[in-house]
Amino acid sequence: MNGTRRAAALLSAVLCMGACTADLLPAAANDPSEWMTVTGDVNGDGSFTVSDIVALQKWLLAVPDAHPANPAAGDLDADGTLDVYDLALMKRLLLNPVPPEPQEPEDPGTPIASSLKSFTRSLPTTGDVRMLSVFVDFADAKYRGNMYSNEQLREELFGNNTALYPYESLTAWFDRASYGNLHLDGDVYRYTCSGNLSDYMSAERQEPGYERMVTEVLAGLDGQINFADYDSDQDGVIDCISFTVPLDDADEATKKYWRGCTSTWFVNPEFTVDGESIVKYIILDEMPYQDQMVSVKRTLAHEMGHCMGLPDYYKYNDDDWEGLCGIAGNERMDDSVGDFCSFSKLMCGWLKDTEVQAYDGSGTQTFTLEDASRTGSCLILPISSAPTDYTSEYFLVEYVSDTGNNSENFYGTSGVRIFHVQSELYTDAWWRTRFRYENYAETYLGNDKIRVLRLVNDNGDFYHTGDTVTYGTTNFAGYDANGYQTVNTGYTITIGELTDAGYTVTVSR
Repeated sequence: MNGTRRAAALLSAVLCMGACTADLLPAAANDPSEWMTVTGDVNGDGSFTVSDIVALQKWLLAVPDAHPANPAAGDLDADGTLDVYDLALMKRLLLNPVPPEPQEPEDPGTPIASSLKSFTRSLPTTGDVRMLSVFVDFADAKYRGNMYSNEQLREELFGNNTALYPYESLTAWFDRASYGNLHLDGDVYRYTCSGNLSDYMSAERQEPGYERMVTEVLAGLDGQINFADYDSDQDGVIDCISFTVPLDDADEATKKYWRGCTSTWFVNPEFTVDGESIVKYIILDEMPYQDQMVSVKRTLAHEMGHCMGLPDYYKYNDDDWEGLCGIAGNERMDDSVGDFCSFSKLMCGWLKDTEVQAYDGSGTQTFTLEDASRTGSCLILPISSAPTDYTSEYFLVEYVSDTGNNSENFYGTSGVRIFHVQSELYTDAWWRTRFRYENYAETYLGNDKIRVLRLVNDNGDFYHTGDTVTYGTTNFAGYDANGYQTVNTGYTITIGELTDAGYTVTVSR
């Protein structure tokens, strides 16, 4: 038989073979979840190459044990059979590959503006910020010999060390908290005041006690520091500055006077250094020793929240000072542990519009909440205002895990938690914008009435799959005209499955 006749016979055999394979081999035998992803990839190696053409040829020629692992990928004419016509199309495709369909870029979202911009604050909530931290000695009160050096303290506060996670540094902590929106750097200085510690104490903590000490320290350091370097937004105000005082040998009254706090500059509004004024400053009462650095950074992170404009969530003038009780209530502006919750991050402008979902009032809707310990994600259930009115009354739902900045405080637990928010703003008698129901506001109604933030199911655990939240659950009601939580909002929340994508949450009203 000559070559022409042999080729004709071979082609006839191939055509016959192709015609006889009426059905594709079942892909399920080869784990169908892994197949049919790349056109032409009949050998199932994840790509389309000449080896796939060879594999199909062998099968069409009935070579023993030549079974394509992913036959459905070779059916290029989509007729349900694998034959020489598909082989010809595969050869054409290999020589003239079809460019991939252009993909719509994922919407990156638009940052939601910080609601704190108009507040009396000093620390910007976004961008590159430099902080100044001063450790102050006095004639009769000095730090112990085991105090870190300035270089060591700077590394602890603003460096790249990996110890003490999640408090390896304030820089790393705020990078995680803000989802990369706030990057912190800073410097450390020492200064010795001329007087005794008691010389800077007065009947009123700020008037002029604290400010007398701060004025002396800043004036004394003026020759070493250009304070304009600590005004990142160039608004004429030092962004963030802290003053730590040695209290190792102080009595209880002195410790109470110098307790950690954020103060607003009051006595001498005309005071400036290098053209920079002071609006808010931190008094730190945690000692800068090796075994206390977690406490130093934990307290500073809370007070820096105040410098950005966030209020305390704990209650004042009450034996039960915690505002958000139970393990699900751990929050930076409440008991100074864990991350900021999604409400705090929303106020700071760390979330994008694609990361804040909202119930629109129509029937039953299901949402997926990603882990807010890792990425921006929350759900708004409006009570009486528009879903995008973030300075109003609403429920905020988030899913958090014991990772990132929350790894210190949830102790292996995680889940969904819900907050009752009333974040209405007002202008006080000094023309300052603030939350109407924060503890220091003149419009605050008391611990048992409206507060900026309450935890639904307060003193309980997180919510998990199968849990349902309805009217009657603690703090799951709207405020009435007298400031009490009595209004049935009509919401029902059911917690669904936890998947790799997050928790599903179903809402009806």
